[in-house]
Parts: sequence; C-alpha cells; structure tokens
Amino acid sequence: MKLYEYQAKEIFCANGITIPQGEIVSSVEEAAEIADKFENGVVIKSQVHVGGRGKAGGIKFASKKSEIKKFADELLNKEIKGEKTKNLLIESQKNIKQELYLGITLNRNKKTDTLIFSSSGGVEIEKVAEDDPEKVIKVDIDPVLGLQNFHLIPVASACNFKKNITSKLFSYAKKLYDIYKKYDCMMVEINPLAYLTDESLIALDGKLEMDDNAGYRQPELMEKWDKEKEDPVELIGKKEGFVVIKLSGDISIISNGAGLAISTLDSLQRHNRSAANILDLGGGATSEKVQKAVNVILHDDDVRAILFNIFGGITRCNEIAKGVVNAIDGLPNNIPVVCRLQGTNKEKGIEILNKAGLEAAVDLDQVVGKVVEKT
Repeated sequence: MKLYEYQAKEIFCANGITIPQGEIVSSVEEAAEIADKFENGVVIKSQVHVGGRGKAGGIKFASKKSEIKKFADELLNKEIKGEKTKNLLIESQKNIKQELYLGITLNRNKKTDTLIFSSSGGVEIEKVAEDDPEKVIKVDIDPVLGLQNFHLIPVASACNFKKNITSKLFSYAKKLYDIYKKYDCMMVEINPLAYLTDESLIALDGKLEMDDNAGYRQPELMEKWDKEKEDPVELIGKKEGFVVIKLSGDISIISNGAGLAISTLDSLQRHNRSAANILDLGGGATSEKVQKAVNVILHDDDVRAILFNIFGGITRCNEIAKGVVNAIDGLPNNIPVVCRLQGTNKEKGIEILNKAGLEAAVDLDQVVGKVVEKT
C-alpha cells in the first residue's frame, strides 16, 4: 500500500523529520484561500502514486496568487501518467544548497534491509544511478542488528559535510529507519532531502510503501488508504478474505498458493497468453470457499475462462473437486472452466470433474493448452 506524499510527510513529521510548511487542498478556491499564508513563493504538487511526477508536469512553482490559482486549476484537471489528481499539496519554497537522496528498502535477494544514499538527489536520481552508480551508496543492514553508526560511515565519506551537518544526516537516517521498521514498510524514501543555505536539512518530498500483509498491525496507515486507487476486483477479493491481483489478460487463475499461481502464469506465457487476474484460495479449499472465489473473479469483465491449479494436501483433491463442481453451478456457459489437480486423491478428483463435464488433468501445460484452445 502506497501513501501520498503529504501522508508520508505527516508520518515523517510525527517522528522527528522536518518538513516544509504546507497544506493540502482539493479545489482552486481552497488554493486561493491559503495563498496569502506563503510570503516567499510556493510549490504546488499533484498528489499521485506514480513516479516521475516532476518531469510529467505535476509540480509547479508560483510566487503570485494569480499563478497559484492558475496552476491549481491546471493540475486538478491533469492526469499524471494516467492517474487523475484529486488533491494538491501547497508548500513554501526553500533556498536549497544541495539535494540529497535518502531511502530504506527491502532487499529480497539478500534478505536484508538496504540503506540507499546519494549526494546527487532530486528528479534525476534514476539517471544518476544509471550513469554514475558510484554516486549511489548502498549499505545492507541485518534486520536483527538494525541500523548502527558503522553503517553510516560510507554516507559520511560520500557527502563530506561539516561535522554538524553529518550529525543531522545520521540522525535523519536513523529516524527514517525507525519509521521503516515501525510501519512495516517495503520502502521509505526522502527525495530530495534538501541541505538548505541556513545549514538545515528538510524533507522536500517523501514516499512510504507499506507491506499489505501487515495491514492488521497498522490501523493508522489503513485509515490513509485510498481505496479508489485499487482495482474493484481486488477490493471485492479483499473483502471476501482473498488476495486478488488484477492483470491485463483474459484468463482467471484460481490456485491455493502463490507458487502455483506463478507457475501457471509462466505456462500461460509460453502459450502466448496472459491472465486477467490471479486469486489465492489459501489453505482449506472448501466448497464454500471456492464458490466465493468464483463469485469474486466474475466481477472482472475481462475474464473469458477460469483455470484452477490446486494442490491437495490435508484437503484431499476429491473434496476440492466436489467444491469446484458446486462452485461453478450456474456459471455462464460462455466461460469455460479447466482444472489441474495434483496431490492426495488426485485421480478421484479428476474423475469427479470429468463426470461433471469439466476438463481436468495432472499436467499443468496440458491443462493450460486446453484452456487456451477454449478461448
């Protein structure tokens, strides 16, 4: 789950990281009303979840009330990479001496947290990382040990600031890491972290992305969740207790495990086809659960076929097969259903499905070939 910039900054501020004076508005009238509060010019920023907002024209600078109204009207009627802007963050401009980048992210390959720092932050950070990778410092952190002072030695060497500024930078890095851990983040970043002419540091922009699986532990963040930005099918699935991922194809994959879903996606790709969505049943694929799952994916208008990929363990394949047969009762005739069963009592399960008129097999590629034929 991603937060908007202003929401991330609220968390930064609450945890001791300085942010600019600013207000969130959703209309031109509101923007005009607060214009007089800023004497030295403002930055008007579209609040969207996509990256590259600045280059896409989603950030404007203004010094007059007329300019604020003009740019507010322009941005509220502008899409940034396909995302409509509902709110604007209006902040005071700052006298910037240098733009830095500071972030923490999860490194799945190394199973570590990773601190990322660059003394060349701002809108060109991706280009810096590509063209001058030596300017981007990455430090792996054992999540059990946490961020320690010695992790920050490469950061100090890269920026070569005065001792007081380096001390402030270290403090911000530790606070950002505390936020990362406290809020179950997948990623949190400040870009740019501005070094101002008065020798202070301030977070001019911020991103925070929380692990969706930790939602039950983060009621504060869940209140900030913008449900309108999530696909309706994913929302319906979440309400029914399923993990659903909307994709761009036309075949729905229902599996009882993420590994099975991914292997099915790979097989579909080998057949030059793609999935409309994937739904993970999780454990205990009962008849009632399968019925709910089918009802969820039928809310996706892109679905032209349903492909079950089920592994029978504690729940035997013959019981799962009965659930599938009951679940598809009343399913539109123009939506074919093909099943792959593997595991305990797979032969009995396939027999039940075949008697119900459903294509079923043990081999995944064979099943995928069948569903492709039918669509």
